[in-house]
Amino acid sequence: MAKRAMTPEAKALKAKAIMDKAAEMFLALEYEKIKMSDIARQMGMSNGILFVYFKTKEALFFSVLCREYEKRLARLTEMALHKPVHSYEDFKNLLMDELMELVDKNPLYVKLESMRTAVFEKNVDPKTMLNQKISLYKLMTDVVTIICEFQAVAPEDVIEILQAEASIMTGCKLTATLPEDVIDMINQHGLEGFQRNFKEDVRRTMMCYLDGYYNNYIISRK
Repeated sequence: MAKRAMTPEAKALKAKAIMDKAAEMFLALEYEKIKMSDIARQMGMSNGILFVYFKTKEALFFSVLCREYEKRLARLTEMALHKPVHSYEDFKNLLMDELMELVDKNPLYVKLESMRTAVFEKNVDPKTMLNQKISLYKLMTDVVTIICEFQAVAPEDVIEILQAEASIMTGCKLTATLPEDVIDMINQHGLEGFQRNFKEDVRRTMMCYLDGYYNNYIISRK
């Protein structure tokens, strides 16, 4: 069995390795089928040592989500610096480009985000949630400042739209996710119309929301 890491650097590396393993398993298995004991066994450590790093399964996967969100904000910052926002149309294009890239290339984030409010935030201990959210809020304010540099959109609008985007993504993901036995029944009975295209649903719904937000809130303030 692996020994418990003692230095802060070693602890951070071990926590990262645990999150990497959890993420790997999450992409292959349903959340309900993953046990902390399975993760500990894969890591070659005892259950007790694993719980030193993450007190619950929810805390572990919430930490994985927050790490992915940090990566997402870093990418959004990179895109905003490359294509400055001089108009609402620029802002809309920036968000849509980043969202479609996320849907195409980061299934881990999409799957985790769809469980955030219903599973992770509902069960994570307050201290873990507070510490993670403080860190993410700082990163969020930094990217919002960059997006709003030329005052084409207001910071409060950017934050509200990003929050709505998360809800849209979650709703579309839940609608498009069907159990395997249901998919088999749909295919057997020629009921393909009941299957949803997640990417197209997200694209269309977000575009409608952005256009509606502009027409109903931003124009009315001008």
